[in-house]
Amino acid sequence: MKEFYWELEAVIRKALKLIYPEKQFSFFLEIPRNKKFGDLALALPLKLSSELHQPPLKIAEEFKDKLETLLLESNPGIEKIEVVAPGFVNFFLKDSLVKELFLQILENKEDFFKEGSLKDRKILIEFVSANPTGPLSIAHGRGAIIGDVLASVYSFLGAEVVREYYINDEGTQIDLFIASVRERIKELKGEPFQITEGGYQGDYVREIAKKILEEGKEDLAKSALKIVLEEIRKDLLSLGIEFNSWVSQAQIRREGKIQEVIDFLSSKGLTYQKDSALWFKSSLFGDDKDRVLVRGDGTFTYFSADGGYHKYKVERGFNEFINLWGPDHHGYVKRLSSVLEVFRQERNFDYKIIIFQLVSLKSKEKVSKRKGTIIFLKDLAEEVGKDTVRFYYLLRKNSSHLEFDIDKALKRSFENPLYYIQYAYARICSIIEKYKEKIEFKNIYLLKDKEEISLMKKALEFKNVLNLVYQEAEPYYLVDYLKSLASEFHLFYERKRVLIEDNPELTQARLSLILGVKIVLGLGLSLLKLTAPSKM
Repeated sequence: MKEFYWELEAVIRKALKLIYPEKQFSFFLEIPRNKKFGDLALALPLKLSSELHQPPLKIAEEFKDKLETLLLESNPGIEKIEVVAPGFVNFFLKDSLVKELFLQILENKEDFFKEGSLKDRKILIEFVSANPTGPLSIAHGRGAIIGDVLASVYSFLGAEVVREYYINDEGTQIDLFIASVRERIKELKGEPFQITEGGYQGDYVREIAKKILEEGKEDLAKSALKIVLEEIRKDLLSLGIEFNSWVSQAQIRREGKIQEVIDFLSSKGLTYQKDSALWFKSSLFGDDKDRVLVRGDGTFTYFSADGGYHKYKVERGFNEFINLWGPDHHGYVKRLSSVLEVFRQERNFDYKIIIFQLVSLKSKEKVSKRKGTIIFLKDLAEEVGKDTVRFYYLLRKNSSHLEFDIDKALKRSFENPLYYIQYAYARICSIIEKYKEKIEFKNIYLLKDKEEISLMKKALEFKNVLNLVYQEAEPYYLVDYLKSLASEFHLFYERKRVLIEDNPELTQARLSLILGVKIVLGLGLSLLKLTAPSKM
């Protein structure tokens, strides 16, 4: 019965074709926040309004009429369709269909949600990519968790996913870092030293210098970068994050990728000489102004290096790229998009550049600090643990500022949303453990109370949530959904007994219900790489 969703989408596509035979539209079904607006919603009329120059309500009404005719022929699981201002088409499912779909969760478990909708997608997610000039900060941690969860969800939906870290191992900041390490080595040797203005002054720089001295390494720059990158890998692994591709800016330059992109743009007539520099006509592709590729002294700009790197992405055959950047890169979006648009003239691919906002700590005195300004990710992880770091970084949308409340994160109470979710899972495990007989799923059809049907519908929403995470590149939706599912379960548990001695059939039905919820909670926690505890 999970084919119901595909059949409904097929009917929607057919209705669109009948009404607008010359056009093609993309859409996805949403879950209404308010249950009075049904179980599934289509916002497409709002999107079509400007394109068709018609009021969205008129489009929605025409669409509803066509859908009702088609659904009468093919899909008895829809109870009714309603149009709601400003232009939503809402679908209400019959309880009988809800039970049939829920039974499929019980029988197929995780496979029920593995529709393979991304099986033809080869996606590269580039994230973290912090300069190798020191340990990861709490700001880097947010991008790390967002990228890792997106990769997990996309893989689950069938995509071939590569997690990539771009190592910015050339440029001014690297030069300053190496110079700082060199001065700290002099300090440790008892020689005169001086940290230049803008240099790196954290205690960790002295520790790196000490390690280089102890190991007797001669290539200072190579040794320092290697030490930092090893620490970065270790910090990421402690949070369950493992990259399967590391690409270095120096490697991109050595392999001629930067010159290749300059030659490519020049061959398209998209470069020109001005003030002894070579410029790219990026303003033709939506940028605010043209950008320098090669300076007057013959050196490449960071932009040209980034262009070479992204052309390397295209050459590897990916059909979708995702870049996760911090807010300090906001002004860089248009210029990178301009060169990507040129690449798309040669080969079709999709791309998203996601800007996530800053992170601040509440109760930050609990976390050790170096030099008073940088709070390291590993210190936060040591204080609150892997699960808490991964979960709390996703409590707000990418575009919202995140305040990490350490006191709340450490509470073992329902005030802590992670505890709330994990406790729901553990509570279900405890109830099922008490029941010693085999659970017969067929009794699911006995369920008819409002709380029971509502909990089934909530579990079934998981499929749409995963699609929403993909469409919006927003893992917050997964965390928000698990909070909502846990809330629905706790409400059910407060109002309904599960183990009923004098009614074995209803007991089996309600055990089947909470088992299905356990499957969904477990899968959600797994995609977030969080512990699903059987006891708490």
